Amino acid sequence: MSDSDGPRLATADEFPEMMELLDRYFSYERDGMAARLPYCYDPSRMENHAIIRKDGRIVSHVGAFPQTFVIGGEEVECWGFGGVATHKRYRGNGYMSELIDFWFDRMEARNVPLAELSGNRQRYNHFGWEAAGREFRYEIHGRSFSGTDSDHERVVPYDGGDERLDLLRTLHGEEPYRVKRDEERSRTVFGQRGLETLLYERGDESAYVSLSRESRARTIAEFGGSARGIEVVLTHLFESYDIDTLTAVVPPRHPLNTTFRRHSRTWSLRNHRNLKILDPATMLDRFSDQIRRRWRSAAETGDGSLTLGVRGADDAVRISYTPETVDVASTDDEPELELDENDLVALLFGFHDRKRELKERHPILAAVLPLDFFVWKTEHV
Repeated sequence: MSDSDGPRLATADEFPEMMELLDRYFSYERDGMAARLPYCYDPSRMENHAIIRKDGRIVSHVGAFPQTFVIGGEEVECWGFGGVATHKRYRGNGYMSELIDFWFDRMEARNVPLAELSGNRQRYNHFGWEAAGREFRYEIHGRSFSGTDSDHERVVPYDGGDERLDLLRTLHGEEPYRVKRDEERSRTVFGQRGLETLLYERGDESAYVSLSRESRARTIAEFGGSARGIEVVLTHLFESYDIDTLTAVVPPRHPLNTTFRRHSRTWSLRNHRNLKILDPATMLDRFSDQIRRRWRSAAETGDGSLTLGVRGADDAVRISYTPETVDVASTDDEPELELDENDLVALLFGFHDRKRELKERHPILAAVLPLDFFVWKTEHV
């Protein structure tokens, strides 16, 4: 057996071979993963792909895709991990761990505080990823819209044109929790295979719905705009398409949750993504606007502070609060509350009942947690 080459970044010349490995395990369609997730698998962005070669072939790959979370009025950088694949004949050699550590080193050098991925929580738990965030799923039936006023002539498909893309970008830009997009990324996202977007164009009532289009059991992967506009688009879908049921994936605290709930037979609350916190102080600083707003809404009295730390880390983060505001700062003081990586994610981003005893002990935690973020299904890596 020859020596291995890597972990290292893949080159543009290696793109076809890299995609052959990924398509072997993740895709069974024409043009494979590159067509399914064009915002991830692009030969002009090989800096997002790390590989290991063995015996003259690519045997393992892990991708890390820089993205910026918008969380209300703040932004935080979070790299999405995807395309985690090792050829079955080379598994058990630790290649996945080497590639993940390769990316962690690069993230720490660039002060990136967060990493996210989907997939099996237990598989990635020992790397520090833990279930985080929340999403509502609503099962919507066409009979709920019988008798609803329709406005079919104003519902049009997105055709790639600049004017409609501008409207989509405007409506999406009003979402409080999202991944930041420039014009190029917006065009790529809305133009990806397997996605259909319908627009309702009517001034302040404008709205859009992006949904999967490969089966009758379709999923609303993204939406934006007014409640009235969303209802018009959904009425059009049920009246014009051969579908009986839609599943809508909706962020927590979203103003349209009441609209989707009104038209739903059933709904559920689920974990959203898996998060790993590489830099708690930077991460909490970026969420400080969300923390302050919730603290003020709680109308708590009294001053106080709490120092959080990750077990084994050199520094910690102090959260200081008064009735009017909250401040977040890095500190080298001994933490009052020291947790391992997974427990810190569970505390800050898990469901309300995660780490309940800690929240009950510290009023600042009970008032502001869990913190919210959201990655629309149109951009899952």
